[in-house]
Amino acid sequence: MLYRYFMEIIEIQTLVDITKTRVSRANQGSQLEYDQNRNFVTLMQCVEIRSIVSFEEAPVVVSDDVKSYGFGSSYTGKHNIWTFRIIPDRSGVYRSEDGNIIGGLIDDLDSVPVIKNLTETINISKAIFDCKNHIAKNTIIKVISGNSKATG
Repeated sequence: MLYRYFMEIIEIQTLVDITKTRVSRANQGSQLEYDQNRNFVTLMQCVEIRSIVSFEEAPVVVSDDVKSYGFGSSYTGKHNIWTFRIIPDRSGVYRSEDGNIIGGLIDDLDSVPVIKNLTETINISKAIFDCKNHIAKNTIIKVISGNSKATG
């Protein structure tokens, strides 16, 4: 198990469809599978701006009430939530200047364009990963293992 050897495990939860289908060309599978994988690749490119990351599982989707997760206030009720856990290659790589251990990752991912109208169950008004807006936040990032706990 990779997790026991590293200081930080970062969990990304999103209402955006980031299903890893491995369909990297439009003619390999359906348009849906291609677009889902494009969102996953976009996410990976953002998290790997500052670090090479490892992961044991592709994003997992569950349908759950979003009330207690911390998404934007415009989202209520039961929705599809993708959870993805990554392990950066070194500790503190996403620390922002203000000391937030994941602040850099939040900044890197916030407002990055996504493909919408896939299998997500929310209405995404702006087709972006939104990590900051208290009304439209569709992506939450937190440290679930390591020396300090942080969310954003």
